Amino acid sequence: MATPQKEKLINSLEEKLSSANGVYLTDFMGLNVEEISNLRTLLRRESIEFKVVKNTLAKRSAAKLGLESLNDYLSGPTAMAFCLADPIAAAKILADFQKKNDKLKLKACILDGQIYDKDRVEEIAKLPSKDQIVAQTLGIIGAPLRNIVGVLNSLVTSMVVVLSEIKKQREN
Repeated sequence: MATPQKEKLINSLEEKLSSANGVYLTDFMGLNVEEISNLRTLLRRESIEFKVVKNTLAKRSAAKLGLESLNDYLSGPTAMAFCLADPIAAAKILADFQKKNDKLKLKACILDGQIYDKDRVEEIAKLPSKDQIVAQTLGIIGAPLRNIVGVLNSLVTSMVVVLSEIKKQREN
């Protein structure tokens, strides 16, 4: 491959590494085309791009971004999952796929400029997704409001019952 083409690939990879919310490195050795296509489809639904990379080009891109420690994970066949949205979703999808197909191996991930090993990736996969966290937070915030509404509603109901009883007494 000519040098200008390599530089173009390095710059493209550098841009993806710097703009992604999270990047997951995997070893895909042994996966057939159909299995990789299925994985890509699952990832694409969550705005995650799964791309096979050349380790030498990835090392050069990582060096430009100050991620030299990523070199420890850039050996053997490597594919990167670039998360454009929720980085937890990618961890969950990759971990679930790995459980069903042991040929996929998680190597590492980059989150907020930090590099984590495969054990940490598995821990990240167990975290609730962004949507789940938002739902839990809304539930926590909403609980006191529901209680206040319930108390106010019972006060109004009690007032109606009392007024109804007073009306009955005056009619008699």
